[in-house]
Amino acid sequence: MRIPFNAYASDCTVTAEVELETDRLSDFLAVTEGFAVDHAAFQALDDGRVVEADAPTILLDDLCIIAATGPRGRPERRLWTRQFPARARLGPYTVYGYIHAAPTIDPFKTMDRHTILALSSSVVEFDFCGSARRVEAEAVLLNRAKVESLDPITEAELGPATRPELTMAVAPRSKGLTRS
Repeated sequence: MRIPFNAYASDCTVTAEVELETDRLSDFLAVTEGFAVDHAAFQALDDGRVVEADAPTILLDDLCIIAATGPRGRPERRLWTRQFPARARLGPYTVYGYIHAAPTIDPFKTMDRHTILALSSSVVEFDFCGSARRVEAEAVLLNRAKVESLDPITEAELGPATRPELTMAVAPRSKGLTRS
């Protein structure tokens, strides 16, 4: 199945298409070091220039963040989780969102168990051509190798009280259990 592929490297953003070979993009990324994409456009963060390529190979090691696109995987494999508000820093990016974990697990102490970390109801902040930019995403996938910090934050740090410009991006969530 072909799906859109949007990612953030340390010096550019990437827009392309990828042939998904697993049930979910996160599963595909967790077991690969490099993969081919089609119709790629790389846009530099410093000056906005765009470089296009028909079928380049991308190394996971070059990516910080990947937008979670495509199917969510098989429903019978989903687990009940709790959502924990978090802030991650990866290179030039700061990501706000919810990390999901089983109710008995502290997700901030078990980060090293996964190659790819998912954050839902996310906002990615970064400088683009000298101006602040914010991109909203239903979910993003973080390359654990690029995570400089992953910290718990309060609901207020995600909500309209301290971040009014993100009101539409991150709706308040209950701290109850959700299915992810």
